[in-house]
Amino acid sequence: TPSRQHTVSQMGKKDEGDYTCYAKNQLGKDERKVSIKVGPNAPKIGYKSPSVVTVNLGQSVQLSCTATGDPTPRILWISPRQEVIPASSNKFQIMEDGSLVLKKVTLADEGKYACVARNSVGDDVKNMEIEVEPQEPYINEKKWKSSLKVLGVSYQTVLLDCKVEGKPEPRVWWVSPYGVSLTVPYRGGRFTVHQNGSLELRGARKTDEGKYMCKAQNPLGEASLLVELQVASIAEKPIFAVPNIEIIPIKQDGKEMLLECTARGKPNPELSWVLPNGTILLPGVRLQREGNLIIQNPVLMNSGIYKCNAKNALGTDFKSTYLQNKHSIINQIVITWFCIKNETNTHIAAF
Repeated sequence: TPSRQHTVSQMGKKDEGDYTCYAKNQLGKDERKVSIKVGPNAPKIGYKSPSVVTVNLGQSVQLSCTATGDPTPRILWISPRQEVIPASSNKFQIMEDGSLVLKKVTLADEGKYACVARNSVGDDVKNMEIEVEPQEPYINEKKWKSSLKVLGVSYQTVLLDCKVEGKPEPRVWWVSPYGVSLTVPYRGGRFTVHQNGSLELRGARKTDEGKYMCKAQNPLGEASLLVELQVASIAEKPIFAVPNIEIIPIKQDGKEMLLECTARGKPNPELSWVLPNGTILLPGVRLQREGNLIIQNPVLMNSGIYKCNAKNALGTDFKSTYLQNKHSIINQIVITWFCIKNETNTHIAAF
């Protein structure tokens, strides 16, 4: 009689066990048992053909890598610099299915990546390459033209950032307020232009004030950044008059209350408030008048600690105002605890 065979493809541990073959005709029947045991399998990655993935600067990209094997393989990714990529970081994330996600691709991310599937039996490798599309120059992640203001302090170092990206690699240079071009790299006198495009000015002076232009250009276009530099001739860290903690009873007379926030400092400090519920009021909010905080129609529910922060280029200081329900003993305990917690501050008031 002709033989009969049965093929089971891609067998795994779940296919182990006893298999019985039955044969039957008019004269009788027979059977045969076969015991199948599956050994460990080395990893095997699907779709291994090398591929090139193109992506725009600043975009995210995902590289896929799926593998079979027994025991289940562990997926590792190797960077173009031959370093093992961590499972999760600000730059990379390895998903549960083994794929690799790159966040905000830069020119430095170009190159060949290797996916390695590994178990106790062996390895398998898949190579992929990331290539950045040709791009016009970007400065500080912005294209075309942009501007900003920088405040420096006399006789201190000022750093003007100009992070340039583009493909082909752009040519970068600075133009000073006096029309002098400073190429990358450049070092002369108190000025240094670093390889990353940043301009460093040591021992800043009042005469260094003005408009500095960072320019970047490649065959696809150009971008520019205008930096207006101001230098404070005399610098003082913000400071409040003693005491910097004040207790004020809430007056329910329908009149608005004004919580003062007057800090000295050069350059003039920027003032902001933190409300008892944690809300931050930045400069320009309509509830502020020259840095002071206005509370309209105060009620007992407005009680709590109001913190004013003063900040300039040299540092920060703060003043806390406690709006107190004068009939509440608990409030007095709270403010006493608050003063103890802050007793390391240089301007704590004594009660």
